[in-house]
Amino acid sequence: MLNSAPRSLAQRAFIEPFSNEADDPCAASLRSLIESQIIPRLLEAHPHEGAANSQDFNLAYQPTEADVAAFAELCVSQGPDEVLEFIEKLLLDNVDNDSIFLNLIAPAARHLGLMWENERADFTQVTMGLLRMHQITHRIGYEYQSGPQKAGPSKRVMLASAPGSQHILGLAMVSEFFRKDGWQVIVEIGSTVSELHNAAKNEWFDLIGLSVSLTEQVESLPALIASLKQKSRNPNIPVLLGGPAFFASNITAESLGASGITTDALEGVQLASLLVDA
Repeated sequence: MLNSAPRSLAQRAFIEPFSNEADDPCAASLRSLIESQIIPRLLEAHPHEGAANSQDFNLAYQPTEADVAAFAELCVSQGPDEVLEFIEKLLLDNVDNDSIFLNLIAPAARHLGLMWENERADFTQVTMGLLRMHQITHRIGYEYQSGPQKAGPSKRVMLASAPGSQHILGLAMVSEFFRKDGWQVIVEIGSTVSELHNAAKNEWFDLIGLSVSLTEQVESLPALIASLKQKSRNPNIPVLLGGPAFFASNITAESLGASGITTDALEGVQLASLLVDA
């Protein structure tokens, strides 16, 4: 049972979900994540080699603001099958991939930020909406541009939820602690092992941080951590674990193949720096 004593913001970042009250620093963290990272990364995506329209952009489809808002609402309120059905109907109507991505998905992600700002969606709904858009982005053949391919002057961390977790708000809060300490932060919202593998091998990271929500996920962590280390562009990548699954737990990092475990975001940043510097 979780400790009921008051926790610091640094501890809450790894443990608790929150409402989107305007004065909540956690709400501000999620807004910051959407505006400063998720939307720009969507806009920086490009067609992978061999995808339709990989050479030329054709933006014939021009959805209205109402169309964009309706698609954002669909991503928030419906399951992946319904969202995919909507996109596939556009494709069957000969709407080109470029227009769907640049004129519909990217603006809809921005609209999710407005829904959050206006308290028309809570963080769980925003998270699900972003995940739906992420899935569709891959469905129509777009990938994120590669970042740095080798170590640079700034430390870079990839923060992600373990497959089965959708704790984006916690990641948003943790990312703020890393940014304030001078790190370059990438929050990977992909929810599958293959997406995490692709993110780890696509660009250089000095550290991978995994948030684990459920104790049931711990059993699969050794295989996941081993595969991330194998796929990573950084051959000596340390993996730092956090999240509710480790609160009041006696599990050791060594037993999982990780470099450390923490349930406090500030402590996590300090430990991360020690691991990378070592």
